[in-house]
Amino acid sequence: MSISKQKRPVKQEEKCDCCKSNNNKIMYAVIAIVTVFSLYLFLKINSLEKKIASGAAGGTGGTAAAQQESPISVPNLKKYAKELKLNTGKFNKCLDNSEKKDLVTVDVTYGSSLGVQGTPGFFINGKFLAGAFPLAIFKEIIDKEIAGTGSDVCTDYSTDLQKYCSDPQQKAFDPVAKKIEVGNAPSTGASNPKVIIVEFSDFECPFCARGFTTVEQLLKDYPKDVKLVFKQFPLTQIHNNAQKAAEASLCALDQGKFWEWHNKIFELEAKTLAQ
Repeated sequence: MSISKQKRPVKQEEKCDCCKSNNNKIMYAVIAIVTVFSLYLFLKINSLEKKIASGAAGGTGGTAAAQQESPISVPNLKKYAKELKLNTGKFNKCLDNSEKKDLVTVDVTYGSSLGVQGTPGFFINGKFLAGAFPLAIFKEIIDKEIAGTGSDVCTDYSTDLQKYCSDPQQKAFDPVAKKIEVGNAPSTGASNPKVIIVEFSDFECPFCARGFTTVEQLLKDYPKDVKLVFKQFPLTQIHNNAQKAAEASLCALDQGKFWEWHNKIFELEAKTLAQ
């Protein structure tokens, strides 16, 4: 007599346990894959960062090195002193010991008290012009001063200039003249000028390099009427080399070569901008 075997029914709990086991295996596999991929990405990024930091190999290394070396770094400033035939011993001592730091600070403090916030900032017979404006804008103000028709009323100027003096909150041009003390600041130009331009400037400022070419043209166009006075205003928050460049120019002034120094630095900056 044959006895038939009855199949034991599978309980629902056992089915669920089986599903859970399979799901856990899948989850662990996914985690393992994600972990391996994350590690791979980390190693690749870390390797790339090291290459960038070291300047990479071949041609990119030279480019990175060139970008790191500012044309007005302290070693370059000392090189220019030699090229200008300064007494390099005196110059280097002056620069290394920060002998002109306090004089630079005096100019910056004074400029700030006059409302200078950025560079270049010009006072044309006391009338404030903030920025490297086109030559024609400077000439309009200068011509009025020479002719004796300068005014402290915004609407007495061209519509181009009125754009910059009509808004009290954003005055890039202020026709109301201020009395500017020049002290012993270096100056060049006419010996008996009708117009004195006091410039607050930064040797590392690209806009100042543009302004330099404009001012040079003004001195050529008005040789008997315009005098330029230079005041230091390094924007040390954004220009790492500006402070030392300002000090260096005053070290050069001690040896009677401020303007040769001034022109050389801004010519170098202008060339850098053109590249």
